[in-house]
Amino acid sequence: MKIIYLVIICLFIASHAFAQNESSNQNNELPFFIHESKRIPEFEREDKREGTFVTGLPRLEFDPIRGFGVGGNVFLYFNKTKEDPFFEYTPYRSRLNAELFVFENGRVRYALNFDSPYIFNSKWRLRADAVLWEDPNAQYWGVGRNTLNPLSFRDKTSGLNRTFNRVSDYEENLGIAELGNDGVYRTDFHYNHILQREQLYNLLAERVMMGGKLRFMFGYEALFTQFQSYGGKVAEEAVNLEGEEVEAISNTTLVEKQINDGTWERFNLAGFNNDNTYMFTSMLAAALIYDTRDFEPDPSEGVFLEYSHEYSAPWLGSQFNFNKFMIQGQYIKTLARWRGGKSRLTFAGLGAFGYIWGPKINFIEMWDLSSQAEAGGIMVLGGERSLRGFREARFMAPAVALINLEMRARFFDFKFLKQHIALGLNPFYDLGSVWDRPGDISFHRWQGAPGMGARIAWNQSTILRLDYANSREGGQFFFGFGHIF
Repeated sequence: MKIIYLVIICLFIASHAFAQNESSNQNNELPFFIHESKRIPEFEREDKREGTFVTGLPRLEFDPIRGFGVGGNVFLYFNKTKEDPFFEYTPYRSRLNAELFVFENGRVRYALNFDSPYIFNSKWRLRADAVLWEDPNAQYWGVGRNTLNPLSFRDKTSGLNRTFNRVSDYEENLGIAELGNDGVYRTDFHYNHILQREQLYNLLAERVMMGGKLRFMFGYEALFTQFQSYGGKVAEEAVNLEGEEVEAISNTTLVEKQINDGTWERFNLAGFNNDNTYMFTSMLAAALIYDTRDFEPDPSEGVFLEYSHEYSAPWLGSQFNFNKFMIQGQYIKTLARWRGGKSRLTFAGLGAFGYIWGPKINFIEMWDLSSQAEAGGIMVLGGERSLRGFREARFMAPAVALINLEMRARFFDFKFLKQHIALGLNPFYDLGSVWDRPGDISFHRWQGAPGMGARIAWNQSTILRLDYANSREGGQFFFGFGHIF
C-alpha cells in the first residue's frame, strides 16, 4: 500500500517538475490541435487561478445510516500561468487529492488520487487511485427485480406480515428485540447490514483524439474485499417491546438468507467470505468516451458519451470471472446567462444503463455502474450519486438503468480572502429501475424522487454539493464534493 501511495506522489512531483522546466520555453502555442469546444469559456477563465495552490474543507456530514461524520479533502492543484497553452483547455495541469473521513458508526475512508491531463504536454492523461475503507453498516437490501417491491417484514407488535411505507418505520421495527424461549433476546437490527472492508488500487491511462473530443482509456484495477455478517453476534443496539434497552443477539441477516435460499446461485454471485480473509478481484478496464464539455468540474455546455467495460478472469490472478459494461450519455446546455455571463441557468441530464454477467461475479461489483470517467462509477440504485431519495443499494440487479435531471442555477459570485466563490441552487429529479436480465427491460416500475440542492464553487475546480431528496420511503441529506455527473 505504501508503494502505491509513493508512486502517486512521485507522479505528481514529476509532472510538476516537468511543467516548471517547460515554463521558460513557453510560447503559448499548443503542441497539437485541441478542438475549440474544449476551451474554457472566457468568463470562467477570468477567475481561473494561476500557479500552485491548495483548496480543501473540513467536512461535517450526517448520514441516516452512519450518523455524524467528520473529515475533509485537501486538493493540491498545479495550473501554471496564463501563458501555458493548456491553461485555457484544462481545469488544472495536475491535481493531487487526499481524503480522510470518519463516521460515528465507525466507517472510515481514506484515499489518495492523482490526475494529470495532457501529462508532460502530450496527448495522454494519467490517473491513479489508492482507496481504503471500512464500513460496519454497508447496506444490503437484496438482489433482483423484486427489490423494487415496498419494504416488508413481520410486524413485531402484531406478529403479522406488514408493508412499510417509510424506511424509518421499517428500521424501527427491525430493531425491536424479542425474548425467545431460551431467555435470550434476539433482534433484526442488522438485517440489512454487512461489515465491509476494501482496498482498491488502480492506474488508468487515456489517449485523446479528435482534438480532445474523443478519448480512449485503458487500465488495471486491483480490488481486495472482505465481508462479514452480523448473524449470531451481539447487536450494539436493541430495545424490547417496552422500549427498554437490552442485550440481544442478531438474527440471520438478509444476505445470509439469500445465499442459503439459492438467490446468489441464480445470479452467479460469490465473494461473501464471512471471515477475516480478503478475496482478490483483478480487473482490466477500458472505455471509449466522446466529450465536448467545456469545463469538467462544472460544465456549462457539452455532450458526454461513454462505453465502459471491465473484465475479470482467473488468468489475471482473480478469484472471480465476469464482465461488466455501462453505456451513459450526458447532455448539458445553458439556457440563460446574465451578469456578463457569470450567472447562468444550465440544464444537465444523464442517462445510463449497465449490465454484469459471468460464471462467478464478485457481488460487490453489482453495487456500481462501471465508469472510467473522472467521476468514477455510479452507485446503484440509491444514495448520494444515483437515486438520492432512497437508501444506497436499495434497488439492485444485474441490469440497471438510471436517469438524473438537474437545473443548475448560479446566481452570485464574489472574492473572499483571495478565493473565488460562486453560489447556486440545483433542483433535481432522479429515477431508475433494475431487471434480472436485459431482455426483461420495460417502462414499468421505475422509482423516482425529487430534490433540491445547493452548489458552492470554490476557485472553479472545487464544487461543494449539498442535496436533499425526498422519496416514498423518506428524505435524505448529503454533503460532498463535485457534481454527481
